[in-house]
Amino acid sequence: MNIIDSILIKILELGENGPLGVFWFFFKNGGWLVMLIVLWPYFLEIWLNSRQDKYAKTIKWSYLAIDVPKDNEQSPKAVEQIFNQIWGYKSGANFVEKWWKGIFLPTMSLELVSIGGYIQYIIRAPSIFKDLVESAIYAQYPEADIAEIEDYTKDITQDNFKEKGYKLWGTQFEMTNKDYYPIRTYQFFEHSIAQKIIDPMSAMLEMLSKLGRNEQLWFQIVIRPEDDKWREKALEVVKELIGKEVKKKKSNLDLFLDKIYQIFGFMFPGYKSEEAKKSDLPSLVWYMSKGELETVNAIEIKATKTVFRAKIRMIYMGKGDSFSKPRGVSPFVGALKQYAAANLNGFKPSKKMTTKVDYWRVEQRTYKKQRKILKQYKSRSMYSGVNPTGYILNVEELASLYHFPSIEVKTASIKTAQSKKAPAPMNVELDWEENIQEENNNNKINNNKETTREAPPANLPV
Repeated sequence: MNIIDSILIKILELGENGPLGVFWFFFKNGGWLVMLIVLWPYFLEIWLNSRQDKYAKTIKWSYLAIDVPKDNEQSPKAVEQIFNQIWGYKSGANFVEKWWKGIFLPTMSLELVSIGGYIQYIIRAPSIFKDLVESAIYAQYPEADIAEIEDYTKDITQDNFKEKGYKLWGTQFEMTNKDYYPIRTYQFFEHSIAQKIIDPMSAMLEMLSKLGRNEQLWFQIVIRPEDDKWREKALEVVKELIGKEVKKKKSNLDLFLDKIYQIFGFMFPGYKSEEAKKSDLPSLVWYMSKGELETVNAIEIKATKTVFRAKIRMIYMGKGDSFSKPRGVSPFVGALKQYAAANLNGFKPSKKMTTKVDYWRVEQRTYKKQRKILKQYKSRSMYSGVNPTGYILNVEELASLYHFPSIEVKTASIKTAQSKKAPAPMNVELDWEENIQEENNNNKINNNKETTREAPPANLPV
């Protein structure tokens, strides 16, 4: 009797004990080790997620409302420097911190909210990094006003937005190309004759100011610092585009054959290795169009700057007849469209995460998507939604998408700093009673002054 017959007879004997008997036989005779090897990565992931969930509950968050003066003359370049400084909060966890304490690098969220047409800039950050964010902003905008506020989304949840009478449209934005390709940044919006930058956010701010009293629009860019490893991959893409061979790690067999050729290559004078043949080919750069050259140059420039992982979401809400997609959705998507270029990159609403459903069970499926996008927005999560790792945006791209309006932007309903700040001289001794009396007098005068500016809505988070 050969070994195959023996195995078949054993299987037939085990079959008499049923499936559980077969399973137990293989499990106790070494099958447990195979199962452990196969399932070990899943056990690790479950453990890490449980520790990180526990750590996440300990993080305290600060919501910073930021106002800059109306006469701001800073370009988006100043906000680019803010993001460079904020990137400094990136840090790594050691083995114990990661696998036992569950420590991970939290995200920040750049947010722009319009409530009843009144616009406010907000940054959500871990409270331990609140001072870092404030110092980065004050370094570029010394006269800015920064106030800590409550979360403006706290009263609207995925369970009560319908009860409050809101209709809701939301989406998560995806990139139209691989994230090695940049979007059009503020540098592309420079007027060739006037030699000044036409603010790319002016269209978005203008449409936000047109919303009515019963409308709200929330815009969010979730960010997390990324290391320089991404840069190496971007430069490999450049090499592929211009026809350069991307060096890949060779196998031991390839290294052995290369060594043989180096020793005995003189015996084959007409022979050329694959690398030598490729080196004889002309560079594709000589045959590229102007647009193709611009693409290569743009990828290289993107790779030279500090980068963040990012994810972008937007929610528009309106009560009853106030809800209008032509007023609250179409202009916003169009405002983001101006950052797109056919040979570079751009943004588009994700089909999976947009609250639009056709055909079967439309109302139920739409409501499910509305609840999901609202929950994800409120959590400011990088991992939820499509593309769990997000996409790469450098500081120039972020500054183009999110910066404070300059003096050229005439939108009146943006919350701005009302007065300039100046420090007291070092040698002045303060008389507290006189200063308090003077402040009270000034408040009375200011309260008696007439103003033509409409007061902000009561529920604006300022």
